[in-house]
Amino acid sequence: MVVLLAIIATVPLANFIATSASRTLFLSRSNDADWFATMAEAPLQSGDIANLREMAVRYDDLYNTPVFIVDDNNKVVATSKSGVDTNEPDIAIALGSTLAGRLPAEPPALWPWQSGEMVVARPVANNGRILGAAVLRVPTDDNRLEVRRSLILLLIGLLISIGAIIAGIVRPISRWVINPVKDLDNATHQITRGALDTRVSTDGRAPELRRLGDSFNSMALSLHQARQREREFVADASHQLRTPLTSARIHIEGLSRLSPTARFALSDIDRLGRIVQRLSRLAGSDRPGADAEGNSEEPLDLAQAVKERLVGWKAVYAADDLELIIGDMVPGGVAPELEVDDILDVLLDNASKYGAPPVEVSVTRDGTEVVLSVRDHGLGLGSRDLKKVGERFWRSAHHREMPGTGLGLAIVRSEAARVGGRVVARPPIGGGLVIEVRVPLIDDYEL
Repeated sequence: MVVLLAIIATVPLANFIATSASRTLFLSRSNDADWFATMAEAPLQSGDIANLREMAVRYDDLYNTPVFIVDDNNKVVATSKSGVDTNEPDIAIALGSTLAGRLPAEPPALWPWQSGEMVVARPVANNGRILGAAVLRVPTDDNRLEVRRSLILLLIGLLISIGAIIAGIVRPISRWVINPVKDLDNATHQITRGALDTRVSTDGRAPELRRLGDSFNSMALSLHQARQREREFVADASHQLRTPLTSARIHIEGLSRLSPTARFALSDIDRLGRIVQRLSRLAGSDRPGADAEGNSEEPLDLAQAVKERLVGWKAVYAADDLELIIGDMVPGGVAPELEVDDILDVLLDNASKYGAPPVEVSVTRDGTEVVLSVRDHGLGLGSRDLKKVGERFWRSAHHREMPGTGLGLAIVRSEAARVGGRVVARPPIGGGLVIEVRVPLIDDYEL
């Protein structure tokens, strides 16, 4: 709309430029035609036109403008160039008006895409009697070129004006419209990262965007409430199940002394207990950084914490005749709330059950991350299964007959996410599987 209004305003200006150039040229040459009309009055009466022809030739040579004089019978009596045809449309119209004593017509505008001469005629009169007419055939090429230059400057000015309007009006309006969309995009990313308490502002927005923001906030609130109910359900279920499971275990322990079959029930009770414990753990670690808010403890040296936990695992692996290799242990500070023991227990337990020895544990640095790696030399996982590692209750098709809950790596992933970390599963060179827990390095940590 702004561009259309600018173009509409420019059209009259362009017409003014072309018309003004035409009028200026017409008035300038009209003065010369009046002079010739005055000079032709006596020769037309006396019939001596030699001097009149000579003046016309000199004028044509000087101004490159042909001149001719006609009598009252429309006959050419003197001309600067031969071959004048008074029947040409423009000349005939001009002579007809002039010899009839009428005012000259308005000259046409000098548009640059047109061509042609301008005909200027003035009557030769004596005491009110028309004796003839002086006619100038004025070239217009130079004037049209000047008009073209003026129109180009006008077009440039139009473009600059449109640019200024866009920068001064349209751009702020666009930002007013686009910024809420950017806020929605950022809020969506926050939601996908687990920050379900994220909301967008709807103040000062366009009505449509305000409704969109309200709908987004309602959706985020519903998700937050659903997740909160899920946590509460899992926490309540875990709490309610823990007591009867403990009681059942006590009773079955007593029966196990009398019946070997009871030992299998005891094993199932223990398995249920582990499932309840892990569900409770997941319910409290869904939101990244939830436990880290307001924490002011000193950073935790991940390598030192891993080495301390490996002391017990060496004995477990040795008892099962499995080889446990301790690789590089590079010191690196991480968030103190990271549950290193739980993470390492899951990774080493999975490696012993689903992988094959030797199992290698290392702690290294990679840029701004501290990496805890556990590698086994088993069959590993296919590319499709690698993408599902860490999903709740997911287990590879090769391992479904083996004991497990499918929650271990989900807990590891949640623990890493709580401190802004991530879990990466990949096939190493030489076969097997590597699980990497990558957590942010705390820069101000001192070795």
